[in-house]
Amino acid sequence: MYSKQHLKEVARFFLRLGFTAFGGPAVHIDMMRYEAVVRRKWMSEQHFLDLVGATNLIPGPNSTEMAIHIGQERAGWRGLIIGGTCFIMPAVLITFCFAWLYKLYGQLPQVQPFVYGIKPAIIAVMQVQHPQTAASSVAVR
Repeated sequence: MYSKQHLKEVARFFLRLGFTAFGGPAVHIDMMRYEAVVRRKWMSEQHFLDLVGATNLIPGPNSTEMAIHIGQERAGWRGLIIGGTCFIMPAVLITFCFAWLYKLYGQLPQVQPFVYGIKPAIIAVMQVQHPQTAASSVAVR
């Protein structure tokens, strides 16, 4: 039986990851590995890699599936639901807010530089959080 403490840990972990992780599934999975295997020791490296392998066999968004797998491993079926929901909902809310703001203000000349500056800003955040992943996203000529 899994405790409520395990559910709270899963919820906090995936909410934080959902609000702060930039860079797509590869970066998300790297952050999950660091937190779940290295820092928190919720599972072994080999078990984590087995979950990644299983995730790659089934269709769908890999990082979301990994959140679901890790949540289930840590807190059972309730952890599966909490992990997946807490990882997905921040992105849903952030996307909704940006879409709403873009709909209202996206065509204003004062906003155009911000719209064009999004990609370099995301690459900069990735560079700070995960230099190895960010380095592969920058084309070298």
